[in-house]
Amino acid sequence: MRNVAFVLVLFSGVSLAFAQEEIPDSIKTIRFEEVVVTGQFEPQSASKSVYSIRVISMEKIQSKGAVKLQDVLNTELNIRFDQDASLGGSNLSMQGLPGQNVKILIDGMPMIGRQGTSNEININQININSIERIEIIEGPMSIVYGADALAGAINIITKKNSEGKYDFSVKAQEETVGRHYGGKEGIHNESISGGYSWKNFYTRADLGRNYFGGWQGDSTRREKMWQPKTQWLGSAVIGYKNSLSNVYYRLDYLNEDIYNPGNYGQSGNEPGVALDQNYLSNRLQHQLQGSHFFSDQLSLTTALSYTDYSRKTQSVTVNEATGAVRLSLQPGQQDVTHFDGWSTRTTLQYKLSDQIAIQPGIDLNYESGSGGRIKTGTQSIGDYAAFLSAEWSITSKIQIRPGVRFIHNTVYQAPPVIPAVNTKFIINRNQDFRLSYARGFRAPSLRELFFNFFDASHSIMGNPDLKAELSHSFNGSWNWRVVRTGSIHFTTVVGGFYNTIENLIGTTGGSNVVTYINIDKNKSKGITWNNALKGKKWELNLGVGYTGRYNSYYESTSDLDQFLWSPEVISSATYQFTKIGTQLSAYYKLTGATPFYNPLSAGGFELAETPSFHWMDVSIQKHLGKYLALTGGARNLFDVKSITSTSTATGGGHTSGAQKPVGYGRSYYLSISFSINK
Repeated sequence: MRNVAFVLVLFSGVSLAFAQEEIPDSIKTIRFEEVVVTGQFEPQSASKSVYSIRVISMEKIQSKGAVKLQDVLNTELNIRFDQDASLGGSNLSMQGLPGQNVKILIDGMPMIGRQGTSNEININQININSIERIEIIEGPMSIVYGADALAGAINIITKKNSEGKYDFSVKAQEETVGRHYGGKEGIHNESISGGYSWKNFYTRADLGRNYFGGWQGDSTRREKMWQPKTQWLGSAVIGYKNSLSNVYYRLDYLNEDIYNPGNYGQSGNEPGVALDQNYLSNRLQHQLQGSHFFSDQLSLTTALSYTDYSRKTQSVTVNEATGAVRLSLQPGQQDVTHFDGWSTRTTLQYKLSDQIAIQPGIDLNYESGSGGRIKTGTQSIGDYAAFLSAEWSITSKIQIRPGVRFIHNTVYQAPPVIPAVNTKFIINRNQDFRLSYARGFRAPSLRELFFNFFDASHSIMGNPDLKAELSHSFNGSWNWRVVRTGSIHFTTVVGGFYNTIENLIGTTGGSNVVTYINIDKNKSKGITWNNALKGKKWELNLGVGYTGRYNSYYESTSDLDQFLWSPEVISSATYQFTKIGTQLSAYYKLTGATPFYNPLSAGGFELAETPSFHWMDVSIQKHLGKYLALTGGARNLFDVKSITSTSTATGGGHTSGAQKPVGYGRSYYLSISFSINK
């Protein structure tokens, strides 16, 4: 109750005054209806979709002063993060399931390049300045998007110029890392972007540089708890659009350098010699997408994507006395691992009548990997599928969307057919109810099967004997638009989910060599409650979640709880001072304590937990005339750095008093942007 009271105090305590300027018309009114495309037959409002979809708009991304995608998702309900401070990754979970079961898409096409022990896409390797909006679907999307979509999908919709406009913008943002800031400390980000449309042609380009100076934390001497990182992110689009067709080519580029300095005399080196490592990532993702309307009833959409991703480890020894730097000659210290990924999707949308539409399609995915860390040379895996989905409005108040997916995997035997059904029932003009079921199949990735990685912080081994994951997922939500009068809208949404996965791929090994294993049974279930109150100039949100994670030790003894539960609370408040061109925003999240059982060396189990923590961000946006804008704020107001589990066990998957990094302390940022458009 104290946490809920804190949220209510946050809602009521928003007030501030600034010098007078007029805010642009484009952000005077909070958007009430969001158009979505993820998994749809055609673009439509989120409220009309059979899926329950959350949309994060570009305005919200900007109001958070975000420099990476985690800054945006960090305060979303039912999404959690684990930090890999050494490799610079952020591992997310959704609906109590790990991020390997969350599909990360850019304009509907999958990303390639999973990292770390959790085998996840690093969402912080995405150019945040090129994002128009983010669409989140919780629950299985296995019919439409296949493997890796058991827990849901996060589709990143990028900016594209059209409608005869041009725009140009530059932005610079400076941020502290805790109390540290300077030339080689803190965070320094710069970006430039522009687009131009002429008649039916359009083009756009974005380029950004992100520099993170690292954070030492509790580490000593040269070592750092959070490693320094430099990113170059770029994208370019060129396309053609008319009343019936739209075709474009898009290129996304990433260059990332993570620097991992070592201490002298450690990691098996001689006294006075340190081992320094750089982790270098390069990714090129090509996309060619097109759509064409043959008639009001028939349309075709197709997309082709190719990703070239490499991860290089470069190791050098540094002599403390002479400063000499030499390449390390130890085995495994120099490596390049390369992944290639091809994806193509084609769907045909046909309206048989005003009540029935069908969507046949193909979804073909192929990935290969090679390099010193891939066992036995080059490995590959293909996942080829055809699917058929239909949308049937049985009556004006009942909508059903059944679907089937037929899969051929080049390594694993998939079920003959993967079924799913989504339904929507309109109770009245202000209430609707959604209920869905889906079967899921996920073959292990190349990384889980064949990738070996050893350094000072990680010892990871692939397992070629892994089995494929199979799942059953149920989701439901009740949406009630309580108030829809004038400029006031109040909506409440209650949701629930239940997932069960056979052969879930996890890790074992604790602090020793980690390898991937199949967990025979894994389940998650939970309930969420989201509330949104919106006015013309303000918006308040309050959400509560309660997630139960299956206890795998329950099978060995019935004395243990079958599910272990963890709560979440989120809230946000936004107010626009229209006359003075200013917006104030605050975002809060309570991540509740997460209990777990640990086996004891003497036999039996102990119940321990990772403690709860609070996170809060605040920001102020100030428009200086038509072209300039300032954004300032603070992240991690509660100054959270790490949390320590209450475990006393020294065996199993957790070590005694294991620390979990969360953040690098309270940080402050200020950005200035210049933009012009017509």
